[in-house]
Amino acid sequence: MRFQEFKLTEASGVFNRQAGQTFRHPDTGHELEFVKIIAYPSDAEQFDNAAARDEAIKQLNESLDIPIEWTNNPTAGTLAFGIAYLKEILATGAGTADEDKEATHIFGRYFARMKQAGLPANWNSNHFHGYKLQTGAASKLQQGLMPRDILGLEEKRYRGIDDLMQAVRGNLNSKPDVLAGFESVAQGQLPALFPNQRNIGTAIRDYAGEVLQPLAMMSGIQMGQGVVSAKNDLIPNQEWSELDLFWPSGKNHNLVDSVFVREDGLEIGISSKGKKGADASMKNVKDAIVKAEKTKPQLLKSHEEVVEIVELIDQTSAEEGPLAVAEKIELLSTETCAFIREMKNANMSVEDIQNMHNKNPQLLEVYKSFGAKLNHPNYNIYFHMVTNVAKMVAEELNSKPDFGVGMMDFMKQASIIQVYTQIGNSGDDVSVTEFRSVYPPQFTGTILVNGSKNYASTKIFGKLAFKMPGA
Repeated sequence: MRFQEFKLTEASGVFNRQAGQTFRHPDTGHELEFVKIIAYPSDAEQFDNAAARDEAIKQLNESLDIPIEWTNNPTAGTLAFGIAYLKEILATGAGTADEDKEATHIFGRYFARMKQAGLPANWNSNHFHGYKLQTGAASKLQQGLMPRDILGLEEKRYRGIDDLMQAVRGNLNSKPDVLAGFESVAQGQLPALFPNQRNIGTAIRDYAGEVLQPLAMMSGIQMGQGVVSAKNDLIPNQEWSELDLFWPSGKNHNLVDSVFVREDGLEIGISSKGKKGADASMKNVKDAIVKAEKTKPQLLKSHEEVVEIVELIDQTSAEEGPLAVAEKIELLSTETCAFIREMKNANMSVEDIQNMHNKNPQLLEVYKSFGAKLNHPNYNIYFHMVTNVAKMVAEELNSKPDFGVGMMDFMKQASIIQVYTQIGNSGDDVSVTEFRSVYPPQFTGTILVNGSKNYASTKIFGKLAFKMPGA
């Protein structure tokens, strides 16, 4: 019988699981420990036909002491399959030398084929008889405590505690013990008790905390000098509850999780846990420059190139931005950029670029400068060229230390408050015990231009981004 046991971290879903990881059924609370997974066949993408596949399954069933619990039904086209072995958490067995006998559950799933280069098919964890992976990140995601779970998917503006809590109560009515903690924070009380929720304490801290933090600011909970300094600097004659508040759903606020909006439109971002390593969006940097115009105009004089390039990217489209910057810093000629612009609607090919080699060899240099998914069904040579320009621009700007230092100088005085949530445990309960705030934001190091985050040869997703230290 042809099979292969997988221990590949590059694989997807269930095929990427490691021995010892826990799966839990959310309805019953039953837990199973992952032992291993095997893909059939190993020496081909699929069996030759359904009969060969069924013969392999027959031999496998004869060697097992327990039946396979299939997660889907076979068809004439599903000519490969995977088998996952799991055991009861408290079970003891013969050890790794006899893992098949140690298993108490065996899940199976049919696939059309196993992927090339030894990578298995994608067995999504949603197709695992209801059992959910309980790694730290996966477990937190499954608790339904992210801002979109608590407030809904639609990006909406709130003003004041009552407005915000109306949405919170509506979406957490099925989780009264979680709602109890929100009610305490809304009333300005710490510690805020979440009874019987110790097992999801990290989700409360890391995800629900993104809603609790602005709620605490509005309710007057002491959060340290950061919030006090921000209020004195940004809204000396107002209260936080008098401002509009929203949780961004798009990519324009990468560094922050929630935003208070002043009457003049200034956005005051709340960065939960101080996301020093996240990518800064164009809006983050542009807003910091706009603020510096009033508070630290000397920065605009000392970092003129940063201001000029950021404004150029801000004023142009995602496709035009890299080309405009490449021209401005004389990385590419005007003729090269003009040709690339024409490629958008001219149905050109690499042969057209090669034919231009004698007249403009720079075009072929751009084409070859970085790799691209040439065989992808959505490949677009115009996107390929713009993407490579974006990466070339990033490489050039990042070679200038003063440019990254200049962007960091602006970001250090951005209207961003970094807030940390602390929790404590007692028996089965968890409590939010403290909010700690930092303002102005504490960023260190040099910011880099990220030319690949929003650019690909198949699609352009957004403008040039900026990579914060530690990302």
